[in-house]
Amino acid sequence: MTREPALPFRTLPGLFRFASTRYSNANALSYPNGDCWLTWSSSCFAEKVRDLALGLVDMGVARGELVGLSCPSSPFWIMTDLAIQIAGGVTVPFCRKISEDDFAYQLRDSSVRSLFVGNPQAMPVKFLRAASRVKSVGFWHSGRFPAFEAILRRGRALHERDPGLFVRLCASAREHSLATVLYTSGTTGLPRAVELTQANIVSQIMGCAERFPADPERDVCLSVLPLDHIFERMVMYYYVSAGLPVYFVDDPGNLAQCLAQVRPTIMTAVPRLLEKMARRFEDKVSAERGLGGVLARAALSRAASREIGRASFNPLDVLFRATVHPRIAGALGGRLRLVMSGSSRLHPDVARLLINLGVPVFEGYGLTEASPVVAASYAARRKPGTVGPGFPGIEISIAGDGEILVRGPNVMRGYRHDRRATADAISPDGWLRTGDIGSLDAEGFLTVERRKKEMFKKSTGEYVAPVPLEKALERIPLVDTAVIVADDRPFVAALLFLNPQEIEKLRDQSGPTGTSFVEETARDSLQRSVQGCIDRINTRLPHCERVERFTLVHHPARVENGELTPTLKPRRAIIESIYRNDIEAMYRPMGA
Repeated sequence: MTREPALPFRTLPGLFRFASTRYSNANALSYPNGDCWLTWSSSCFAEKVRDLALGLVDMGVARGELVGLSCPSSPFWIMTDLAIQIAGGVTVPFCRKISEDDFAYQLRDSSVRSLFVGNPQAMPVKFLRAASRVKSVGFWHSGRFPAFEAILRRGRALHERDPGLFVRLCASAREHSLATVLYTSGTTGLPRAVELTQANIVSQIMGCAERFPADPERDVCLSVLPLDHIFERMVMYYYVSAGLPVYFVDDPGNLAQCLAQVRPTIMTAVPRLLEKMARRFEDKVSAERGLGGVLARAALSRAASREIGRASFNPLDVLFRATVHPRIAGALGGRLRLVMSGSSRLHPDVARLLINLGVPVFEGYGLTEASPVVAASYAARRKPGTVGPGFPGIEISIAGDGEILVRGPNVMRGYRHDRRATADAISPDGWLRTGDIGSLDAEGFLTVERRKKEMFKKSTGEYVAPVPLEKALERIPLVDTAVIVADDRPFVAALLFLNPQEIEKLRDQSGPTGTSFVEETARDSLQRSVQGCIDRINTRLPHCERVERFTLVHHPARVENGELTPTLKPRRAIIESIYRNDIEAMYRPMGA
């Protein structure tokens, strides 16, 4: 399937040249700086990218060379990424929260010789130790790293000597050359290095332009997700191509403040972020008193039960839309028209609640190997329970065993240095095996059900799908992350990592602490509270899937020690290894 591009560029360097000439007077990128925002105009942004790209050329970065990038999401991140590619290099992003072992493995596997980092003084020592194997390049601070400004000066000097070099570099990029190498989350083993080409990513930008048209005169974007993930990074390229002003959130904990200050019209999110948002709404209205509290609780109850998308002339709905919904919209800045959710499936209850409260949530589906978007709902086509129709230019098929297959210009070139894995993932006629089970209805809407390999077989011979069950358990307010254990076991058990904020609330409610008796009483209360929630969940499940025992882990699961992937999915093998004793204890006979 082919189609003509909607925008006049075919590579990311071409995109940059297009945007920098068309939107030269726009305010492009802003970053928090205490109580204010540092803002780079489009012309300033373009000049820094040019000087940085030329500085890299002057330093000897070769065409096709892999260059690492590990720093916080910011204007500097996207400037450096674009500069690397314009210089002819290939960007390899490294998540800053991964474990030292994962970071060292990815450095070795990618063979990067140059690595851009954030403030070297703020980087953990263990990462600096791993990075000592490469020729390192740093931002912002001098010392044993060349300073960012020093590279810019080299680039400016080269531009003065050869004013046409930058334009020639942008024009020399080729559609099928590598743009980036990204490491998968590694939920079931070692991360794999995904090779994405210029054409792969540009095809996605074209799809965004077609499905989600934006206006630089009225739209404002808020970037919350890490740029080392392909979803946010591809969306950022779209923002740049459309000349949209972008504000970066420096810390997810500051999201509410940033929403109020920026008042965005567009943002992307992951289900975990939206689930926390929904929980905050519920907590806030449960504490409200008076008529306002009564109305807000009634509005949330109605939103949680009403079918999505059905027109309603119920007088209560009219009242709620006039009184409660504007308050919800105001808490999000008051101007949001598009919130795109990706990475994993958004729980239907959360989607129903937010959409019926007037939050413009649209759900999509994809994977790194697909650059990443495969399907996405949008204003003209949205069906509850699905992730929308296929993205422009992409074919979707369902294999005989229910696996979702994808073909199109977005499909990766392959896994780096792993022909066997590439052949397993992509058929000879170009179909990418996603590893997800789903269905496609007559109108072309895709439903994603589960991971193909994530089915546990109990020792009784019965099968259990862990992910839907984990999502249900994570709806318990006290639970941050749930991990099901059932494979080759006689019954279903769960490790429940607790939400520290909720634990703190419970501790405050239990009065003064300081004695082992009070602490033990709090733990017993916690156990009973969680057990009650699980009992209610179990009543809706078939007997073979019911959670019979659980262990509370009194801290959240962490990316840094390998328990979670950078996209916040549990790494089962590592978690089961770390908590082996707790798991075995759940399967001992009661009283043993």
